[in-house]
Amino acid sequence: MTTTEADDATTLRQRHAAKAADDCDDSAAAPQTNSDLTTNSEEAKRPLRILMATEYLPPYVSGIANRCKNLIKGYRDNGHHVTVAGPVGTNADIIVPSVPNIFYEHQRVFILPPLALLVQLLNFQRSVPYDIVHIVGPLCLSFLLLLPLFKLRGVKIYVSYHVYLEYYKHLYLGDNKILGMFGEGLYIIFYFIPLVWFADVVGIPSKTADWVVFKYSKQIHYMKSGLNTEVFAPLPGSLGPDDDSIDSQPLPQIPSLAEGDVLLSSPPLVEASTANPVLVYIGRLAVEKNIEFLISAMADPFLLQASLVLVGDGPSRAALETLAAETVGADAVFSYRPADAEDKSAEAAAPDATEKAAASATSDRPWGLGGDGTVDGRRYRVLFVGMVRDEREVASGYYARADAFVSASASETFGFTVAEAMACGTPAVVVRSGAFASVYRAIDGWMFVPGRADDYVARLRRVLADGRAARRAARQVAVQGFGVDSAVRDLLQTYEWCVNADGKSQKRIGL
Repeated sequence: MTTTEADDATTLRQRHAAKAADDCDDSAAAPQTNSDLTTNSEEAKRPLRILMATEYLPPYVSGIANRCKNLIKGYRDNGHHVTVAGPVGTNADIIVPSVPNIFYEHQRVFILPPLALLVQLLNFQRSVPYDIVHIVGPLCLSFLLLLPLFKLRGVKIYVSYHVYLEYYKHLYLGDNKILGMFGEGLYIIFYFIPLVWFADVVGIPSKTADWVVFKYSKQIHYMKSGLNTEVFAPLPGSLGPDDDSIDSQPLPQIPSLAEGDVLLSSPPLVEASTANPVLVYIGRLAVEKNIEFLISAMADPFLLQASLVLVGDGPSRAALETLAAETVGADAVFSYRPADAEDKSAEAAAPDATEKAAASATSDRPWGLGGDGTVDGRRYRVLFVGMVRDEREVASGYYARADAFVSASASETFGFTVAEAMACGTPAVVVRSGAFASVYRAIDGWMFVPGRADDYVARLRRVLADGRAARRAARQVAVQGFGVDSAVRDLLQTYEWCVNADGKSQKRIGL
């Protein structure tokens, strides 16, 4: 290993350490100054020409889609040229041939490389108008075919990897080791190894990632979140008279953030700050999200007056509606479906309890429907309000109106919705597992032991008792650790590091 190569590896390693400490990330390293990277940034006089290829863009609703949207806007606001390659129905500059995802019809997946881009890469008479391509995975499958051309034409490659597929394998394939090994082998050989073989840098949101990321990546970069804390903001006056001054203040010393590593199976007898607390979950309704846990917990005596608002859709919705009706009673469950999907949904739903639980719907969906736990003046225990595509409605109609955000999912690689909720001043009570346990260490006191409903309820009791103090703490954690400006700066510096690298072989970064 040459001196230059060692310096390069050390430089990027230092940068990751500094980023991890600044952004509540999961490395314990202390911040260090990256002078070499700063020099590269200063030397990059012209704007970067960035191509971003992603299947995750609005109107598709997900944490990854929000991250991509915020980053693209941030790059452009900083004067860089961004070309977006995405599926039909989005604001992409290059439309990539795609089909609906067989597992989730609201999302589309690429099937062929875009012809316009292929022509650009094959035209050796003209230079390619990109300095770097950012490929958002999984999957972006059709872009595997273009990776050799990007390399041949001198375009640097940054791959960001956002899904913990190892968890999905165990969840969906169970103990079938033969099928699991076969599927994993195909995935590694034909998808992941080619993806990272050509990548100059692989970006991941946290250390909760597939083992192949760490084994085969030449360089690993821990990405920041890219959260727009102006859109995701508290309701006016909800944090107190000095709302505007709390963002830079230190976290308050409140009971709910204390003794975070202690099982609270015997919670202190505290009164909630509201008689009818509203709990909100926002995300895909699928088995890997463990929403069954949240619904089953509604049978706890402490939550008899609470409402659980589920924002989103997915393959598990019918089964979850049946479970909700069995847990709290069919009359206490509200389910909204767009009029054009009613017939299809009725066929897929379980009979009797679920059908009784479903409320009549119209195609004109009211803003913030059920966000306070009520519909037309009637309070429900569990509310399925469907997909909400307007992020401002998600922020002020659901996150900010809730008393707590809840999640029992262990499949997250970052958990973007947790940061979104806290930015709206809503404390997040989440499972102490996976990325939650490492990325959100600042709120460890709000985390419950996996599978322990008593500990989950105990955390809720303490958060609700802390009331406005917990809301202020949530906002402070989000603004100080997960803002979009620092994420944009961080990725732009990494892009510039790639573009201005001397082209010598790079050693893998130790984690």
